[in-house]
Amino acid sequence: MKRITLAMMLAALSLVSAAGSVAHAQNPPPASPPVPAAPATPAVPATPAARPSPAPRTARIFYGPGDGIGIIDADQLDRIREVAREGREMATAAREMSREVIVQNREIMEVQREAMRAASMIDREQFAPLAALAPMGSLPPMPAMAPMAPMAPMAPMAIYRGGDVSVRMPPAPWAQGDPADSVYRVARNALNVGEYGRAARMFQDIQQKYPKSAYQADAIYYEAYARYKVGTTDELEKAAKLLEPLATKTMNVSNSSSNDGFYAARRGASDSEVATLYNRINGVLAQRGNRDAANKVAKAASQGGASICDNEDIQVRVEAMNALSQMDPTAAMPLLRKVLDRKDECSSELRRRAVFMLGRRGDAESAQLLIAAAKSDPSYTVRSEAISALPRLTGDVGLNALEDMLRTEQDERIQRSIVRSLTSSDNQKARQSMRALIDRKDAPITLRVEAVSSFNNDHATADDAAYLRTLYGKADNDRLKEAIIGAVGRMGGADNDKWVLAIAQNQNEPSQLRAAAISRLLRSNSSIADLNKLYDSADSYNIRSQIVNVLANRKEPEATDKLLDIVKNSTVVDLRKQAMNAITRKNDPRSTQLLMDIIDKGRP
Repeated sequence: MKRITLAMMLAALSLVSAAGSVAHAQNPPPASPPVPAAPATPAVPATPAARPSPAPRTARIFYGPGDGIGIIDADQLDRIREVAREGREMATAAREMSREVIVQNREIMEVQREAMRAASMIDREQFAPLAALAPMGSLPPMPAMAPMAPMAPMAPMAIYRGGDVSVRMPPAPWAQGDPADSVYRVARNALNVGEYGRAARMFQDIQQKYPKSAYQADAIYYEAYARYKVGTTDELEKAAKLLEPLATKTMNVSNSSSNDGFYAARRGASDSEVATLYNRINGVLAQRGNRDAANKVAKAASQGGASICDNEDIQVRVEAMNALSQMDPTAAMPLLRKVLDRKDECSSELRRRAVFMLGRRGDAESAQLLIAAAKSDPSYTVRSEAISALPRLTGDVGLNALEDMLRTEQDERIQRSIVRSLTSSDNQKARQSMRALIDRKDAPITLRVEAVSSFNNDHATADDAAYLRTLYGKADNDRLKEAIIGAVGRMGGADNDKWVLAIAQNQNEPSQLRAAAISRLLRSNSSIADLNKLYDSADSYNIRSQIVNVLANRKEPEATDKLLDIVKNSTVVDLRKQAMNAITRKNDPRSTQLLMDIIDKGRP
């Protein structure tokens, strides 16, 4: 009935519009008369016109700017006005009724849209006639998609052959129109591909031929770096001479608030990188007997310059240490001890690699050095490396050290490293230590959760699973309980799956924990019948949504049966849509028919 009323309203409004169009067509605006030409002969008196008959009753209608004036019979206009009035009344009534219709059908329309999208994913050939099945106006038109903006051309990838991660490569050209722009591009590419001599000459050309170029500041640094990579004593001396005023200025600026603008214009290297390269070049020259360079290195060290880490030098030293450890382990031992005695920040990577090498040795002297590093090294990464090596030591010396650290350590990051190291061990003593930590109610909850979460398939046993299942009933914290559910679920097996399912079915458990249990069922072999019962008994949207996710990933026909049932009967639109998305991945002809029925009739 409501659709008939809406149709009558639309017909009336169409009649009004059509009547105006007809009147306009039958009585077009009169054309402007042409201007008469001047008469060549005297005008002849016109014959008197016949007396006109009475004019019919007419009305003028203004169609709009530029359209002129049309003439229409007044009686016809009255009829049009009457029809328009009736149309307005019908429209008002229709609007009142349509408000309720819109509210009632909003969810159906949303489901229909979802069904059409899902149907097109299942079978695009069968989807073609669905548009004719949908009631007119039930689905809004798809908005036009804006054209994709054209992609910017990708710049060619620079392949840097230097191997020095402590030096930032020249930035991409930024001063288009600069007289030195093309030269800078060539120099940059030469440096990136390892043509150091050519790069040095091109950067030198920028300084000599284009003194006002925006690339001046960067050209000085990268010319020096290119000459350093060439590596001859003559090139190193030229590089040091180039960088000396720049490095001196950098140190002066770092001790004051002033800046002359020249160094602010440098885009590639930072002040610390300039100082690092300058010290590196002088260090190489000092090794080759240059006393002036040695004095500069000593002066920089006394002023704090030694704190600037030379990553290239560290890489070389690490490789040398590794090679010596393999060639002559006995000779390498005093060197490793000396490296671990250093506590500065720049040597942390060197110490970390030394710890790794000691962990492979396994002798008593190495064990003592590892324990000392694990307890007292100032670097977190070095301590973590040592902690991970302790369980691999022969006997219980490493485990005893970890237990002692676990009781006394205050740094939570180190505590977590200890927990991960203990759980990675197959030693029964390590497992006992972990259980003791988990049972300690005075221990930080984050640490206890970390300990529980560390159990996995690789190292957990059936006894570990039984311990965790028993612990769940005694746990005093929901975070700990959720971690237990996750750990038991990861272990898998019939007993563990049955236990997780029981947690999910227990309506006395908080919904958060039940949802966590259901999420673990994604990897279990619980029967579809159990999942269906769990869905039907659930009173939480979150739990039901989790079950739909499980059913979506199961291959059994019974899983599809349940998803189809949810699409048909659920009273929650989001669950129906979620189930529709799931059945699009099922190769079941019933899915297409169900979606077509939804689009045609709304709720099946």
